[in-house]
Amino acid sequence: MHDLLRVFLDANVLFSAALKPESRLQGFWKMRNLVPLTSMYAAGEARRNCIDEDHAMRLTVLLEQTHFASDVPSVLLPAHIRLPAKDAPILAPAIQAGADYLITGDRHHFRRWMNLPIPTVIGLLVIQQPAQFLDEHLDRPEK
Repeated sequence: MHDLLRVFLDANVLFSAALKPESRLQGFWKMRNLVPLTSMYAAGEARRNCIDEDHAMRLTVLLEQTHFASDVPSVLLPAHIRLPAKDAPILAPAIQAGADYLITGDRHHFRRWMNLPIPTVIGLLVIQQPAQFLDEHLDRPEK
């Protein structure tokens, strides 16, 4: 039995998952006992960067299957975590929503905290890159 995982997806993951119909990243929406989460901020960033109408339509379909966490002020980040202004609104709602994972392709700004548990309101959050998460959860059955 697999435990329910709450997985917060960064804008770059949403963007990439919707880029091609056969994207491996669409696995986040196919796994059983996994709740894909994001925020309006992340969804808006992904939507603004869509390259064409088909890309935007695939993103819309994925977002219809995604739970939305509240956008919260970046001041709610733990004091020891400093991020650029564009990235703090990604981590703050993931923490507030009690996500188990934050999945991001942003190695530059999040590298320092990758795979280091961060306390949330209900547990611990682990930041990982999409491929690492998917590789580690290959045994999770599809819906």
